[in-house]
Amino acid sequence: MSAATCPSCGDRFDKDAPWKKTCTPCWKVAKGAEHVELLELREEVQELRDAFAEVRAADLPPDMLARLIRLCHPDKHGDSEAATVATQWLLARREART
Repeated sequence: MSAATCPSCGDRFDKDAPWKKTCTPCWKVAKGAEHVELLELREEVQELRDAFAEVRAADLPPDMLARLIRLCHPDKHGDSEAATVATQWLLARREART
């Protein structure tokens, strides 16, 4: 067993294993911070999963998407700007699926 200096607080501690880098109190503080970060990351992951589920639920079924593209195509609406923009948006959704 050897004595070492904690890089966090400067206290001396017994380094009885090669993996020990800090004193026990500093190690506990670091582990507590890691635990808090882990809990925050778990919460963020759940929020992202929920958001993704909402997006998927709002997604258009393929047959409905094809039907909407046919219905609003600019050729059927005198090349109107509204039909063009709507069709472009729908086509982008279709491309994003593949």
